[in-house]
Amino acid sequence: MIEKPGRMDRKTAIAFAALAASHAAILGVVIALAATGGPAFQVEIFRDYADRMAAGELPYADFPHEYPPLSLAILILPRLLTADPTLYAALFGVEILVFDLLIMFVLSRIGLKPLVLYGVPMLLFWRVPFIRHDLVPVAIATLGAFTLLRGRAMWAAILWGAGGALKLYPVVAVPALAFGATLWETLKRWTVAGAVFAVGILWGIVAFGTEALMFLTYHSERPAQVESMAGNIQFFVPDFEVVNTFGSFNVVGPGSEAIVSFFGAFQILMTLLGLGVAYVHGRGREGDPDMRVAAVRGAALATFAFSIFGKVFAWHYLFWPLPLVAMAYGLAGFRFPKLTWGLYFAAILLTTAINEQYWAIDENVPYFVAMLTARNLMLLPLFVLMLLPAHNRRE
Repeated sequence: MIEKPGRMDRKTAIAFAALAASHAAILGVVIALAATGGPAFQVEIFRDYADRMAAGELPYADFPHEYPPLSLAILILPRLLTADPTLYAALFGVEILVFDLLIMFVLSRIGLKPLVLYGVPMLLFWRVPFIRHDLVPVAIATLGAFTLLRGRAMWAAILWGAGGALKLYPVVAVPALAFGATLWETLKRWTVAGAVFAVGILWGIVAFGTEALMFLTYHSERPAQVESMAGNIQFFVPDFEVVNTFGSFNVVGPGSEAIVSFFGAFQILMTLLGLGVAYVHGRGREGDPDMRVAAVRGAALATFAFSIFGKVFAWHYLFWPLPLVAMAYGLAGFRFPKLTWGLYFAAILLTTAINEQYWAIDENVPYFVAMLTARNLMLLPLFVLMLLPAHNRRE
C-alpha cells in the first residue's frame, strides 16, 4: 500500500517527459491532418453541435446528443474561441491533451510501471484519443481512484459522481467506496456520489427539458454495435444484416433481441464479479486493513467489465479502464503480468487496425469479422487473468 506517493524519481520523470512529448507529437500530426484534409469525422460532429448551440438551438430538443448534458461543456469550450474547423479541431485536441497529461502525472505518483503501461498503449490508439472527449471522464475517474488511495474517500465520491455525469461509466466504480468502510461511512460516500451525479444530470433537465435524458433512452433502444461481442456473434447467425443506425454500424437478425438481452445481463454480472473478487482478495491482504488498494482494483475490474461486455463497444472503450488497470497493477501486481499486458496490447493494436480498415465492413465482411473475432477472443481471457490473485505481492 502506498500511503503517500512521493515525488517522481529521475527515471519516472524522464519517462513522463518522453511520453508527454510523444502524445503531443501525435496530436501535432492530428492537427496537421485536420489542416490538410479536414478535421476527423467525430470532431466535425462535436463542432456541429457547438455551432448549433451558438446559433441558439437546444441540445436534445433541437438536435440529438447521445451523451449526458455535462459533456456539452467539453464541446463548447473550443467553440467559444473559434468557429474555424481546423482551429476548433486543434483546440479540442489540446483540451484533451491536458487531461491526458493529468492522467500520466497521477500515475507517475504511483510509479514508473503504471505510467509506462498507460502512456505506451495510448500511443497504439493513434489519433482516437484526440478526436473523442472520453479522456476527460477517464482523467476524472483516475483522479478519483488516486484520492481514494490517499484516504480521501469523499473526494473520490465527488469525482466519480461528476465523471458519471460526463460519460456515465465512472459510476460503476462507486460500489468500491464501500471497501473497508462501515455501513454509515458507505452510505455517506454513496449518497455524495449519487448527489453529485444527480446534480450533473438535473441541471440539463432544467436547461433543456426531459429530452436531456436521451443519453439513457438512446442507448437502451439501440441494437448490438458491430464491434461488440453481442454483434460479433450475430455475424455467425444466418440472415444477419448490418445497419447504419444510432450513429454507428450495428448488427440485426434472427435472435438479436435474445443475444442483446444476454449480454446486458452478462455485462452487469461481470461488473459485479470484478468488484466481488477485488473485495475478497483485498480482505486477505496483510498491511492493508482499509482496503484502499482493493477498492482501486475493484474500480479497475468493474470499469473493464462494464466497458467490454455490453452491446455497445466502440474502439475507444478499451482505454476507459486502462489507467485504472495500470494503477491496480502498480499497487498489487498481476499473477501473469506479461501475458495479461501482452493480451491488452494486442487487443489495442487489433482495435486500431479495425478502426483504420472500417471500409471492410462494406467491401469485405469476412475479413472484418476475422479481425473482430480475433480481438474479441482476447478480451474474456484477459479479464479472467485480471481476476486472479497476485499472491499479495508487488510484481
